[in-house]
Amino acid sequence: MRTTAALLSALALSGLAGCAAHAPAAPTSAAPARVLPPPATPEEALPGIPLDGLDDAQKAVASEVAQQAFLYCGAPRTLSQSLRDGGGCQHARRMGRLVARLAGAGASREELGRLLTDYYASFDRPKRAALDVSGFGPPLGEASAKVTLVEFSDFTCPYCQLFRPALEKFVEERKERVKLFYKPFPIESHPNALEAAQAGEWARDQGIFWAMHDSLFLHPHAVSPDELVGYAVELGKDGQALREALEQGTYLVKVRASQAEARAAGLRGTPTLYFDGRRLALPDFSEWMLEFTLQDEEEWLEHRGWGRDEAR
Repeated sequence: MRTTAALLSALALSGLAGCAAHAPAAPTSAAPARVLPPPATPEEALPGIPLDGLDDAQKAVASEVAQQAFLYCGAPRTLSQSLRDGGGCQHARRMGRLVARLAGAGASREELGRLLTDYYASFDRPKRAALDVSGFGPPLGEASAKVTLVEFSDFTCPYCQLFRPALEKFVEERKERVKLFYKPFPIESHPNALEAAQAGEWARDQGIFWAMHDSLFLHPHAVSPDELVGYAVELGKDGQALREALEQGTYLVKVRASQAEARAAGLRGTPTLYFDGRRLALPDFSEWMLEFTLQDEEEWLEHRGWGRDEAR
């Protein structure tokens, strides 16, 4: 499970993998960047990037990282150089806003560097998981939406319960852009989590998945087999059929396969989100971050990578 701080967008920034294998895109054949004098202030290092709300130490971290981190647009220059030189990398301002947000959340220079590396590396095709959603519909959102969002979640997980309304609101307001599939990852140390996950998959086959999904999340401490049967009856279905499915483990193989797939895809807790198979590698599930990373995914799809930059 996630920490409360992470889920509520306080960005608990610890324990992330180091910045090893993946580097920014290879430079283009353009001439070296124009030599600029060192910036005198963080505002000069990050022109056009709002630093309101950051204290002096956080501004210093953002400034240092901006002067050290290279862009992912193919030009041989740092984020700060691109912002100051007015280059053609359309992604520079977006990366600058991400740097400012993470610094403002309290990330150290080293942590921020690792977060950036993990985030941008996650867009590479080898890092994307081939998640099977064929048996896990229907999605929230429109089926024609270009971006597929997969959530691995547990009906008995308190952080999943807290996050659920915000996630569903996010998708509903962007249903033409993104569709959401729910896949089960029950935390088996939670009482009846495995049974609740199986009940969800039974309900999916009955055409009432999202209604059952809502009932389970509304009653996370009332998911015994008898109570699950009661929800099925309330939704107009055959409760005895659900009881038999639970007793026979009819959906156990499907739930176990979902768990195995999630582990192979790098799941570290619940809830975990994947945008087109790309695990959201930042501990911030705020609406700001979800919209930010959705826009990044849309840009990536449009260009089959980041838009290129030509250094001046």
